[in-house]
Amino acid sequence: MSAKKNAILETGKRLFLEQGILQTSMEQIAEAVPVSKMTIYNYYQSKEGLLDHVVDSLVDTSWNLYREVMDNAKDPLDALTVFYKEQERFSMNVTQQFITDLVKFPEQMEKLMAFNREKIIPEFEMMIFKGQQLGQIRKDISPHLLVAFLTFMKEFTARSEWYDGLGSLSAVGDQLMIILYHGIIEGQR
Repeated sequence: MSAKKNAILETGKRLFLEQGILQTSMEQIAEAVPVSKMTIYNYYQSKEGLLDHVVDSLVDTSWNLYREVMDNAKDPLDALTVFYKEQERFSMNVTQQFITDLVKFPEQMEKLMAFNREKIIPEFEMMIFKGQQLGQIRKDISPHLLVAFLTFMKEFTARSEWYDGLGSLSAVGDQLMIILYHGIIEGQR
């Protein structure tokens, strides 16, 4: 990928995440790079084309972070602890506005959901199962049910109205992780 094309991608990603997709114009991206708007269209054809590449980049980054934790963890509890303590790192600055806007782009939203369904969920289920076999995670909770619950929570939190009045999305996310983490670890009951 050329340096200019990469700069457009990274700037588009940053602005989409900071401001939201619908609130970010191609003019803003062009000005921030800086390149002409026509240069962006030459590389990505449309705002949706750029968004498609941004989602690909987010998926790749997520997978690399996930694999890094899984490959370096000494056991499932160690991996869960890293996911729990370093939530901010794994959020990759994805804002509520970005998720709310992404719902309006079904192909890109489906790509993100398919990544979770096909890659993250099976890996996470296996990690939970291994943790149960090692006596680190409660055996009375089905790995499938736990992952289904996590998936439900992730999809539910994509709707901004549910957490109105509960605080910032990151604060709510922190609280949910505390409930989850301390609710499934063996010996925490």
